[in-house]
Amino acid sequence: MLDKLKYFWSKTNRWHRVIALFLLVELKVLPGGQLGFQCNDPALSHPFTGDTISWKWLMGITLFLPLVIMLIVERQCNGSEKNELNKRNALRWYKEYVYGVLINLTVIQTLKLIVGSPRPHFFDTCQPEEAITCVESEYISSYTCTKAYWLSQSDKSFPSGHTSLGLHAAVFIAYYLHRRAIGASGGSESSGRRAVWAAQAVCILSAAWCGISRIRDRRHHWWDVLAGAVIAAPILLYTIKSLCKDFCCSPSSNVEEETKPLESNCQS
Repeated sequence: MLDKLKYFWSKTNRWHRVIALFLLVELKVLPGGQLGFQCNDPALSHPFTGDTISWKWLMGITLFLPLVIMLIVERQCNGSEKNELNKRNALRWYKEYVYGVLINLTVIQTLKLIVGSPRPHFFDTCQPEEAITCVESEYISSYTCTKAYWLSQSDKSFPSGHTSLGLHAAVFIAYYLHRRAIGASGGSESSGRRAVWAAQAVCILSAAWCGISRIRDRRHHWWDVLAGAVIAAPILLYTIKSLCKDFCCSPSSNVEEETKPLESNCQS
């Protein structure tokens, strides 16, 4: 059996492995945990009011905005005669970015499953049977939700996936613009820098607002948001430095002269 597993593992690549782990978590093949609650805990007694930033909007922006920005920037980078090479670079970086996002999602969903932390709107959406008869600050270690829709959602507070993915996309774009966009801005260098700084500020502020909105919406505790940001940091570092090679361009193997401006731009 062990030999078969080793053989199967040798036939897979990094994409197969992270996708397989993600599916195992999403399908709840792996056992999950469940933190209990204190009766009448005010931190878990907030009403559910919805999401300022929906999961669909977050995933759409996280997956497609970096691609659009990189294609636009690389189209202008180092002249139109190098558009094809720059486009290949952008697609290569985007592929590695998506892989980083998949790692982020897998880590977040795995921790949500293992920890099983009640959300701030836990009593409103779960309505556990045990909360009806518990008294004062009695601790309930095991419970059953009575609202079917929230059976698998009320205990997924830690960590914040919105915060982690939002920060992942924002810092990735901001750093990419720092490395690649100034030389492609067209116009004066000072005006190009100001435009890049403005775009970077919008990215970072948007990520910050995403995290703050999760606390304001009572979807997460503050420590869930902090944990989401901390988790994103090393995955981002791995994505940018190891997978995307710090956004250094892949040289053309056909025309030596064509690669020199690109390589100098990567070293800026």
